[in-house]
Amino acid sequence: MMKRNSIIAVLALSFALGGCGSDDSPTPEPPIPPEPPIVKPDYVFGGPTEDEQKLNKVIQFAIVKGFSPLDDSDEAKKSKAKSYSSGHEIEGVLESKMVADAAKLGLKVDYLLPPTAINMSGVKIDSIRPDIFQDGRGSVMDLLLWAAKKYNLDIEYEKDENLKTHFITSIEGITGLPEVVDQDNLGKTEGQGWKYLVGPSIWEHKKEGSYETESYYYKEEEIYFRMDHHPLKNEMSIVLVAAQPGEMDIRKKKYQKEMDRLAENGGKVIIPEIVIDFKPAKTTETGEILIPNQRAVFKDIEVTPHNLRSDIYKEGTITELDAWLSLVEQRPDLKIDWSYWPRLSTNSNVQGYVATAISFNGRDDVGNIVNERYTNNGSCGFVHHTGEWENYMDSGAQNGLYQWVMCSARTDMGGDEYRKACYGQIPGILGYRARNYGEGEQFENHNPKGRGYMKFGLPFGGNDPHLTGDAMIIYGPEYINYIGAAFGNGYGNQESTSGCDAEAPEIDPTRIKDISQARAPLTPSHFGWKIPDCTTCHNAANSHVVQDMAPWECAECHGNNGAPDSHGELLTCGFCHAKTLAKHGDAYSTKDDYYSEQTNFKEPESCLTCHVEKQEGTQ
Repeated sequence: MMKRNSIIAVLALSFALGGCGSDDSPTPEPPIPPEPPIVKPDYVFGGPTEDEQKLNKVIQFAIVKGFSPLDDSDEAKKSKAKSYSSGHEIEGVLESKMVADAAKLGLKVDYLLPPTAINMSGVKIDSIRPDIFQDGRGSVMDLLLWAAKKYNLDIEYEKDENLKTHFITSIEGITGLPEVVDQDNLGKTEGQGWKYLVGPSIWEHKKEGSYETESYYYKEEEIYFRMDHHPLKNEMSIVLVAAQPGEMDIRKKKYQKEMDRLAENGGKVIIPEIVIDFKPAKTTETGEILIPNQRAVFKDIEVTPHNLRSDIYKEGTITELDAWLSLVEQRPDLKIDWSYWPRLSTNSNVQGYVATAISFNGRDDVGNIVNERYTNNGSCGFVHHTGEWENYMDSGAQNGLYQWVMCSARTDMGGDEYRKACYGQIPGILGYRARNYGEGEQFENHNPKGRGYMKFGLPFGGNDPHLTGDAMIIYGPEYINYIGAAFGNGYGNQESTSGCDAEAPEIDPTRIKDISQARAPLTPSHFGWKIPDCTTCHNAANSHVVQDMAPWECAECHGNNGAPDSHGELLTCGFCHAKTLAKHGDAYSTKDDYYSEQTNFKEPESCLTCHVEKQEGTQ
């Protein structure tokens, strides 16, 4: 039976009585509340589809009470976890990397609730935070409370008014784990509750020597976000884990600092520092700085809501993306473009707004003169941090990721010798570890190893989650940070065509057809209006189509057949759109042909022919 602490909301109702007696006139209909005002600038492109605005697919959910020694004869490790969907077992439970990583350490995962695929189309979310979430939407904690009812789990939680959140204090009588990391509190047995880990989307196991997918798995990550704020998303994985006291202390300290800052600012969300790192410093083998890092710092940015995610959050809810939008509004010398990313060609299920280009030409608030532009092109992009500077490096395994991201594929770092120094492969050089990158480095070794409690190979976490800024509610973090990073080229057998710089991609402009003077543009009366693949009906045998003529070549005479505008991107359209295209024939049929050179829809030339960039001043 689930136990809840009493949370009583008192609703005061007042009735206006006109004089004595009654009025026989009909009661007027209550006014329909207006839709939340959405402030969406031209530099923010796209948005969630109607389907993406619903919780109607599977979410994988598990509760882990701890870890115990793995017995080689233990058949439990070989058994399949149960699945649930409206009372019926279904396909859908995927492997968790936590299990494999624990096994490498000789441990097995002990579950209170094994990984369970919950079909959200049969779940009615009753959010514990109706002040934050729209009807039908909810948080990680909301799904936990639903699961408690379904599986008759005894759960206790408490509301912390000061920190504006709820904490899970006990599940099935387990109040947490004893402290094993903090050297000052080893052996402490009193628990402080439960934390959660999130796998926002599946990862792919690749076949040896091939780009084909062999299987999928989840890699759940540590996060310092409030459990009752983290929005549910289709096809994510959630794992509740009994926490050590120090782990909850970190979170509560972080939340308290945010609330103190909010109070000091009179209830206004003001960010002390918003930081953009375009490129890290170049150094010698001995650590001497040759070229300083290209960093722009903006101070004390007041944030206003823009309500871009009114499908998830109530009007007036402030997110990390609101902070960036507010900054751009206040700094005309700073330009940032964002695009809504759906499910990507890599199978990553983003469903959020991502920065695609940042340029700054001016003097920042601490005197740095910066003239840089950095673009997201599928091989390069932006990693984002949000939180307190002292938690900047809170992640045991995260450092390895940053060495790979920041060192492996950048083309602007001075060649192999720089990369060796960046990786720490040269004696006397420590490697990346945020060296020369900002305030975070001063906290690098301020606590024992494992400060962030990132166990079992979780590469992201703490201040650096796989959670887009439009889904991240903020109250007043100490800093927000974008970092220009290279992601390598894992999407096909092509070399990255533009590296990580702002130079124009290597496309052939002669292959982009000029459709502005189309002689016979199609109109909505055409039976094939908005069907992009002309070969669905037309071929050389039944029309004037030339043999092997690609559909986009038809546009030179017949216009773009109602194709929507593009949004200024110049490369790898399929990185975002490969999983969401419809009726585009054989486009992106294989990852070995990532740029669609072997299809009838060349990338990006065919895209840019029909999907013309919207001109300023047009509707």
